[in-house]
Amino acid sequence: CRDPASDECIQISFLDISRAYFNARTDPSKPTYVALPPEHPQHGRMVALLKRHMDGTLRAADGWQEEYSCSLIEIAFVQGLSSPCVFHHPKWRLVTAVHGDDPTTRGAKRDLDKFEQLLREKYELKSGGRLGPGADDDKSAMVLNRVVQWEENGVTVEADPRQVEKLVRDLSLEGANTVATPGTKLTKEQAAADTELEREKQSPFRAVAARANYLAADRPETQFAAKEICRWMSAPTEQSLGALKRLGRFLDGHRRLVYAYPWQRAAGIDVYSDTDWAGCLRTRKSTSGGCLMLGKHLIKSWSSTQASISLSSGEAEFYGVVKASGIALGYQALLSDLGSSLPVRVWTDSSATMGICGRQGLGRLRHVDTQCLWIQQG
Repeated sequence: CRDPASDECIQISFLDISRAYFNARTDPSKPTYVALPPEHPQHGRMVALLKRHMDGTLRAADGWQEEYSCSLIEIAFVQGLSSPCVFHHPKWRLVTAVHGDDPTTRGAKRDLDKFEQLLREKYELKSGGRLGPGADDDKSAMVLNRVVQWEENGVTVEADPRQVEKLVRDLSLEGANTVATPGTKLTKEQAAADTELEREKQSPFRAVAARANYLAADRPETQFAAKEICRWMSAPTEQSLGALKRLGRFLDGHRRLVYAYPWQRAAGIDVYSDTDWAGCLRTRKSTSGGCLMLGKHLIKSWSSTQASISLSSGEAEFYGVVKASGIALGYQALLSDLGSSLPVRVWTDSSATMGICGRQGLGRLRHVDTQCLWIQQG
């Protein structure tokens, strides 16, 4: 329901629980002691036994998870099996995901009001916004530094815009010429002539490469380039630095990427897999890539180097399908935790891989890792 005047209209609530760890009681069988502050008369002679968890203590996160999980279960939420941070309420039809001390909840306005009231009776809350179709509803909110906006025909999500700014600044590329692609493959000559990066440049390289890798989770078009750069974190080279600068120039010219999620009814989970066989000139390892779609919505994408060297394109494609299938089953379990049961379909353009998946055992193959054959049971 998206009728702004109805109590049943769908909304998305973003909450922040203040001083969350102080709400969780400590376990007497696993005591935690802290030093007394300097102004205490017993400072230096005695320590304090915590009765509530504090930020920075070893068991604080576990204690807080147990606290909020019990609180949600008490009001009839069902905790997820694949992810203990995900809950759904069968009667109110609420679904919520808790990241640290920030619950994000989707449901009808009437049920969200009841849910927030119950939380306020127990915790001190700060509202990060309530997105919805009503005139008084918020239209934009920040979640983990990502911009979420409510549009007339759906919801949009934008990656943290500050990450690109910081990456371009750290590389001193402001105003540099931009490029159309985030990366290029090395030629044999470039790989052979590559040299180790100067020692004083290695730490800054690792810092910027790590930022690029973090940003790539929200920028699918940069995932392959960021992955290739991060492969040389332990021993950076001149070519890897050049690849990082090219990625920075690409991002400088393409600073924003917005995911559009229009309203839809999804009938299943589709995961697409493809592989670049022996694409790495240095190691001859292959790259697995793919994306997971929920209806028309892109939910996840990836680009990763395969652990073993494949002797044929069919073997490389098979490993790619195994990875894609594992990701699909994980998201299927996550959706089940949210109260939705959807079938999975895996797509590949490799006839050899389809043949391997469709039979039992290795057949004539002799090099495939047998632990990957679980996919034949599907």
